[in-house]
Amino acid sequence: MAAHSRASRVAELERLRSRDWFLRISAFVVGGAIFWAWFTSHPLLGRLSASRRWANLQRFSEGLIPSPVRKSGDWSDALPWAWDLFTDEGFVALVTTIGIATAAIILAGALVLPFLPLASRRLSRIDPFGLRSGKASKPVEFGWRILGPLVRFVFVLSRSVPEYLIAFLLLSLLGLQVWPLVLALAIHNFGILGRLWGEVIENTDDDSAADLYVAGQGRASVYATSILPRSLNRFLIYFFYRWETCVKDATVLGMLGLLTLGKLIMLSKGFFWDRMLFYVLLGSSFILVMDLSSTWLRKRLR
Repeated sequence: MAAHSRASRVAELERLRSRDWFLRISAFVVGGAIFWAWFTSHPLLGRLSASRRWANLQRFSEGLIPSPVRKSGDWSDALPWAWDLFTDEGFVALVTTIGIATAAIILAGALVLPFLPLASRRLSRIDPFGLRSGKASKPVEFGWRILGPLVRFVFVLSRSVPEYLIAFLLLSLLGLQVWPLVLALAIHNFGILGRLWGEVIENTDDDSAADLYVAGQGRASVYATSILPRSLNRFLIYFFYRWETCVKDATVLGMLGLLTLGKLIMLSKGFFWDRMLFYVLLGSSFILVMDLSSTWLRKRLR
């Protein structure tokens, strides 16, 4: 009975939902334009004819099939081929990529945590939570007034510079090693985590934190014993999200020359499409495992 009632409500909502004909027509027009662009040899679409594009697509699709399978036609030959790629350079490249990403995000998170109360619009002021705790001199009041905007500006500055550019500059200074990539990702994610975690703190209920401040605790103590524990779960959401992004960024930064998945993908592109696909799937598989692990950990902490 309950299932029938639920199905009827879903059907009623489906019947009453709004239908935007503009979006449907737009989707039809875009689909038609893509179809026309693929099958037309117009000069605006490049020099390749439609038949040449089809030939390139067919060659690319065939190139994605593992080379032993193309020769024998037996997909069981793909497993030893994949294992050889993994044990040859794939494992080392994967570990290097994960190591760079993990070191970078841990370093960024460790640097952001002590700066968050200084960037908070509720804590970094002469009267935290709007509660005046006595008179202060003009220089002290002026210092608290500029401290928060200054720290937030540092967050903006660090995330506004692309990590690829930072890594290129650090490689020029430190040479080809992992630390330029770690520092580049850490600097960039310092600003991103500062913004994301700062928004979490700003949107957290501050009644208990204000009570602790009124009871005599200092700013740092209120932050460490009330605000930080209440925000930890949401902090972890953004932490793992940026960790996954760091893995992707470390893959790309490997194209600067360090042995990561990015370097193997770059070396395979254009010559060994099957190897390129294997390395892409290897990195994607690890990101999927990371996502499942972060979901499990957050549930345990909740």
